[in-house]
Amino acid sequence: MDRISIYLDIVPMPVLVAAVMAAVLVFLAIPAQYRLVLSLAIVPVWLTLSRLPDLGVISQAAKVSSAMVFFLVGLGAFLHPGPRRKLPGIVWLYMIMACIMFLYVFQVQDRMLAMLLRLQWFMVVFAAIMLIRTVVHTQDLTRIVNGLAFGCFLALLLPLSALVLFPGEAFLRGAGRFQPYGVNSNQIGMLFAIAFPLLYYKGITTRAISLKPIIFSGVGLTLGMTLLTASRQTLLAILMVSIPIIFKLSRRPIITIIALAVGFGVVTYVIGLAENTAFDRFADLESERIEIWSAYLRDVYPQRPLFGLFGVNSELAFKSSVVGIHPHSAYFNLMYMGGLSLLIPMMVLLFTSLSCTLRSWKLRNFLGCDPFLVSILGMMLVAMYTQGLFNQVVYWPTYTWSFAHVILAIFFISIGTDLKSEDPQLVLPDIEDEGWGDGEEEWDESEELEEYAVQGY
Repeated sequence: MDRISIYLDIVPMPVLVAAVMAAVLVFLAIPAQYRLVLSLAIVPVWLTLSRLPDLGVISQAAKVSSAMVFFLVGLGAFLHPGPRRKLPGIVWLYMIMACIMFLYVFQVQDRMLAMLLRLQWFMVVFAAIMLIRTVVHTQDLTRIVNGLAFGCFLALLLPLSALVLFPGEAFLRGAGRFQPYGVNSNQIGMLFAIAFPLLYYKGITTRAISLKPIIFSGVGLTLGMTLLTASRQTLLAILMVSIPIIFKLSRRPIITIIALAVGFGVVTYVIGLAENTAFDRFADLESERIEIWSAYLRDVYPQRPLFGLFGVNSELAFKSSVVGIHPHSAYFNLMYMGGLSLLIPMMVLLFTSLSCTLRSWKLRNFLGCDPFLVSILGMMLVAMYTQGLFNQVVYWPTYTWSFAHVILAIFFISIGTDLKSEDPQLVLPDIEDEGWGDGEEEWDESEELEEYAVQGY
């Protein structure tokens, strides 16, 4: 039986529809100024719940209703008061391709599941576009970072609870890899990969001294649980986003010492909860991916090079019957699903976002916002595309990682395009007399601009 049919037996469709309608009504009753941050904070928690099968009906309900969470984000952004940013025309290619993707999987064997995931991807793109339209000032960007960071902090409590309450059951038997509530180690690792840079940035910039130990404890928890997963993909992503952080730490020795002390203590505590771990896996670079990619290149793509699964009713949407396993790469997966007609447009968006990210990073000192934040967000996008070589998460709409990818890609395309024709200080201006707002340190451009330019932050 199709997995979605099983979930709908557990959570009947009438109950699901009623719950969605109730959620929308409650959401609309929330004051407009709080809707967006609240909806963004819900995303990491809800998507993490949906990936924890041992939670039973809670996980199933979260899984079948995940698209609703993205819809609420898009709705909150659409209704958010204030001016709107005009987006470049190429951004709408995301929406066009999201609509076309339905056609590729319309006749596959697991059509219900495939169509639901395409709907969820459409909602991811819709929510990201609506969000970036609200980013007119630096405070608007900060709001998005705040919402996702707070949501990631709350979501970390879920795997942590499994580690504390059920340490014997939180690891894959015989492998020593952290798998809280039955989730795959690489999948839960995506939460850690996005939580680390966002929480670190909030910890380093918040004015509330009392919150710094709490936030840095979250950073330490993230690193500790990442090591317990023995996920090389997750560690690669964290190492990449750590590059601008390392440069930043070199300028703040006191905060560095405090952060390292708190982080080391938490990491040591988390690792101490595990009896057997698979740390040696980090030193092993062997993988079956080369053989899998070779099989797809040799036996699958030559049969359907242009349109992939379009019109095909003898295949599953997620893996070829010839190979028997999914491609283990976002780009190979795009080629399998839609052939060159899907892969080429998505690669155009990828390289456009990277070129715009590079342009924005070069001019980060003149945008009016924190150059450090631009560096972190830019490196996050690079890490997402790099990791996409080894798994399909970056285009898979069931992760906060993939949602953040579309947000960052559209953000940098928008900013980078505007930089071609506008004064950098007009692209993302600050609101006068409000500093950074929302509990962040003020950035004194007159004192630090030259130093940032020299240091390369």
